[in-house]
Amino acid sequence: MRAELELREGPGSFVFSDAAAPSGSLRVFFFCPKPSRSDSRIVVAMHGLDRAASDFRDVLAGQAGRSRQIVLVPEFDKVQFPDAYAYNYGNVMRPQSSEAPANRRLWNFGIVERLFEEVRDAIGSKRKSFGLFGNSAGAQFVLRYLALTEGPAVDRAVAANSGWYMLPDLSIGYPVGMGGLDLDESHLRRYLGRRLIVLLGDADTDSAAPDLPRDEAAMAQGPHRLARGLWHFDHCKRLADRLGTPFGWTLEIVPGAGHVDQAIYDRGALNLGAAKRRNR
Repeated sequence: MRAELELREGPGSFVFSDAAAPSGSLRVFFFCPKPSRSDSRIVVAMHGLDRAASDFRDVLAGQAGRSRQIVLVPEFDKVQFPDAYAYNYGNVMRPQSSEAPANRRLWNFGIVERLFEEVRDAIGSKRKSFGLFGNSAGAQFVLRYLALTEGPAVDRAVAANSGWYMLPDLSIGYPVGMGGLDLDESHLRRYLGRRLIVLLGDADTDSAAPDLPRDEAAMAQGPHRLARGLWHFDHCKRLADRLGTPFGWTLEIVPGAGHVDQAIYDRGALNLGAAKRRNR
């Protein structure tokens, strides 16, 4: 156990050392329930492109407290992770680069697993798995994490209100598709079989939102986030059927919820809390 890592009840933060961060470390904002126990469910939550990690921790704290979850929000700040390629695309490659993907050890997806292991050991937990939640850009991180890594420690994930979706297609280069990364059909099957909840707000329909991606690949999926989420879920379900592989995803739509909405945060945390008794 790291003696210097002590998670008190309530909100707080600590510095987590990890070689995948350019500076060698990043700040993690946490919430611990009252009472906190060594067997509390652990959820790693990925913030949006605004990088407001402490705010994201705060909006998740209410339901996390009721579900007795420990929430960890690693801050992928703009200094170390300046753009979508560096943060939510996983630092797999640089924008407009024709070079080979970055060394897999530098991909930032592994940070969340190592963070979970660090906190689990520090609190004396015997848990072998954790929940993963992301909204907007954080949802893109979650989906790419599930697609590109084995991720055996994630027992359930929630991806909410993504702006657009990477295609599970090996013929289309990353980040639009999964091509060029030395992956094969087994990776597609694994991805489609994950325990994933695609969470959408039925009022997330602003096609003029300033932060809505409008490039050709994104617009081909629909005019707004709700339409794109529905399209992508159906696309992936049909792909699983064609491949003859089990489809582990489920779709949930929150009535009246927009893009940034407490109802989305509460539903995501509630869904991840539901796994606590089945995955210890």
